[in-house]
Amino acid sequence: VIMVSTRGVRVKFSEGERVLCYEPDPTKAKVLYDSKVLEVVFNKDGKGRKQIEYLIHFQGWNASWDRCVSEDFVLKDTDENRDLQRQLADKAQIKLSMKSNRVLIGGPL
Repeated sequence: VIMVSTRGVRVKFSEGERVLCYEPDPTKAKVLYDSKVLEVVFNKDGKGRKQIEYLIHFQGWNASWDRCVSEDFVLKDTDENRDLQRQLADKAQIKLSMKSNRVLIGGPL
């Protein structure tokens, strides 16, 4: 993993980088979305320790869905992580893909 040092804090992902990001809402299915890092955000946690968050844009979603997430939610866009993305999607049977399949099957050819 290449670390970029910014203000003495190690950053795993850089602005503009294409990544995979877990669904940040714990009430929804745990899936990985194609995403992009919009901004690296430096915060302090409750104990005053430096904490890095990433402002994430989910590809194909409106900007109102952009979210700040911790590093744990973000994965590099690799073949291995793409496999994981597919496995999670299969497991979750995400409604999104079911909806788009219906449109494709029912739509004009």
